[in-house]
Amino acid sequence: MVTESFAPAADAPAESARHIADALLASGHEILVFTTGPGSESYRGARVQRARALLSVTALRRSVEEFRPDVVQFLAPRAMGAAAMRALEHAGVPLVVLDPTPLHPRVGTVLASSHAGVRILGTAGIRARVWKPGVRTDEYHPGLRSEPLHDAWARAGRPEGPLVTVGYVGPVGPTTTRACRRLAQIAGLDGVRLVVLGSGPGTPHLRQLGAKIVGESTGLELARAIASLDLLVQPRKHEVNLTPVRKALASGVPVVTFETGAAAEVVRHGESGILVSPADGPGGLTLAVASLAADAAERARLAANARDSVSDRTWGDAVAELIEIYAGCTRSLAPVAG
Repeated sequence: MVTESFAPAADAPAESARHIADALLASGHEILVFTTGPGSESYRGARVQRARALLSVTALRRSVEEFRPDVVQFLAPRAMGAAAMRALEHAGVPLVVLDPTPLHPRVGTVLASSHAGVRILGTAGIRARVWKPGVRTDEYHPGLRSEPLHDAWARAGRPEGPLVTVGYVGPVGPTTTRACRRLAQIAGLDGVRLVVLGSGPGTPHLRQLGAKIVGESTGLELARAIASLDLLVQPRKHEVNLTPVRKALASGVPVVTFETGAAAEVVRHGESGILVSPADGPGGLTLAVASLAADAAERARLAANARDSVSDRTWGDAVAELIEIYAGCTRSLAPVAG
């Protein structure tokens, strides 16, 4: 497994890598992890080979020759992954590449975590198939909702009554970005408190507008925070990272986002959330959030359906499919008898 980020890091690529590693190890498979960043040189008994920036090509090839893997899995490759892909392109081992950028070497079996990702890669002439990640329904669930935490956000500075908490999970770009401007509009809505579970250059501006900036959270802290929201917003029209959306739905939290991004593949309009059409105009997302924030009964109805909409795709299900893809790759390289 070649991943730019791995435990103890807690970003989205590291989290996906951890879940895949956990499921593979639980199924009795052996893995060797190549990654960057500080951390232990072992993970649940598996060896982890780390580098500060780029892996040594010579060391990588030597380790692969010694380990003799059946498959090399790349997760969201960037600089390190691209170098490793070039180093192993002719190693005679099947390469499975998940969510590369359109600029990466066109090698191996390419997977995208959404149909939107397949379309993006297709514009660069890269053929990909869809493999959808899972969600840990045991880690993210409605039972983690904390009313004291919710009220601390909703009642702060509000003697006249609580606000509806609208959460956003992820990085916050500069105030000039459209996503940040949309978050600013939501932060300014009457009856709403925007809760940002992330960081970035736009957070001081959002704080000035009344948003609660929690910052980056992980583990149980993040799970409890998401479950304590009234709804989640995803403000990017073409977002392909669905991790926060899946976590929110698994936590019984409805989602408001655009129908043009990958979230439309997970959020069921009118059932587990609201999908905003480009035809709704530049303020469509803000209007949808305002409408749902003002309708407690509708929020409760959507929340009741949210968990069921993602509970049929756990990480165990996702990795079982990934193992089938691995098996297909190894069969395709097997010599033909006779």
